[in-house]
Amino acid sequence: MDLLKSADTTINNLNVHVIENKNFKTVTVELKLQTLVDRATITERNILPGVLRAGTKRFPTASAVQDELDDLYGASLQLYQTVSGNCHILTVQIEFANERFIENENSLEENIFDFLNELLFNPKIIQDGFDKETVAQEKEKLRKNLKASKDDKTSYAGERLIDEMAIGELYSIHPSGYLEDIDSISEFGLYATYKMLLETARIDVFVAGDINPEETRELIGTVLSGVPVGSEKRLSEGAALPSEVKLVERATTIRETDEIQQAKLHIGYRTQTIFTDADFEALMIGSMILGGHAGSLLFTTVREQHSLAYYVGADLDLYSDKMIIFCGIAPKDYEKTIKIIDEQVAVLKAGTFSDEVLEDTKAMMIGSYQQALDGIGGIISTEYQKILTGTSKTPQDMIEKFKSITRDDIQRATSKVERDTTFFLTSKGEE
Repeated sequence: MDLLKSADTTINNLNVHVIENKNFKTVTVELKLQTLVDRATITERNILPGVLRAGTKRFPTASAVQDELDDLYGASLQLYQTVSGNCHILTVQIEFANERFIENENSLEENIFDFLNELLFNPKIIQDGFDKETVAQEKEKLRKNLKASKDDKTSYAGERLIDEMAIGELYSIHPSGYLEDIDSISEFGLYATYKMLLETARIDVFVAGDINPEETRELIGTVLSGVPVGSEKRLSEGAALPSEVKLVERATTIRETDEIQQAKLHIGYRTQTIFTDADFEALMIGSMILGGHAGSLLFTTVREQHSLAYYVGADLDLYSDKMIIFCGIAPKDYEKTIKIIDEQVAVLKAGTFSDEVLEDTKAMMIGSYQQALDGIGGIISTEYQKILTGTSKTPQDMIEKFKSITRDDIQRATSKVERDTTFFLTSKGEE
């Protein structure tokens, strides 16, 4: 792969990362504003992307913003928020044509940075607040999304499991916000939250494509000038990970009932291992063997052999010390399903799975990481992962580690996995 990453630099309170890659004809810029997750502001932050996208001082309407994007040779814009472990991240992403391939064009990159500066640092403000009508529209969109999520029983069960398992942790804060917070959000309070975000967030700027790194850094220094000086307490690298892993004090089971036909069984495990630990790659392979694909232990036993689950899988969180097993079952099959899941976790820990499932899983994991590096978005994501985890570990490093993982490595990594919390959402009458 023709990939050159220039040295990271700090410009105008921005952490700048320039990635030169001659394989792409477009250029991608991502600005990422990172803070710790905050229960008091998480709902407002879910509204911010839509509000910022709806207009700026210079481009006061959504259609004016789109017209400017069209004038920038059809540049595409996305604003979205995500949560990774302990961190909330607001991302502004723009993809645009490389001016090298446009005849008589030599200022497109500069104009893109000017547009981004306008979008993020000069929003449409009316009397110390965002546009009231826009805020109301975005509040209603979020309200509908949160209600839909609550009505999705699989999503609800996953959320309730984390509520019970991660009490007192930042991890327990709902990434999508809270219905009960929406009514109290005002255009003025939202603007205050936005200003505080700019003043306190760690801001990373990634520019990737067939570009001149020195010219790009110079443009950023000249054009992206709206970042306030802000606080000296902006996050350092590695803030997404927990400061310590937790032991299982007491395994608990929570049951709830609803008007449903298909019960939802979600089981949370403490892994006692995080991304920076030497055993993490082996744990990743182990979780995949357990429930990460159609040949996994859970899929072949719970679903295929015993026909107990409509779906079943296991998910290891890269930014936490948790692994979740989830499945949809008939309410009457709870005890039998729990027994089989426990048996398959025991198989994983004992290393008595087949050579075939081990090698197939390793190949799948290697392939997924290699595929991520084929796209410019994947390249930026893997670079940002280093910042979130505070490591210099590259995808290539992880691929080499995956290749060498043995059955003994997986046994050692999974030996520390313990069941913590079980959440069972079942039909009424099955209590």
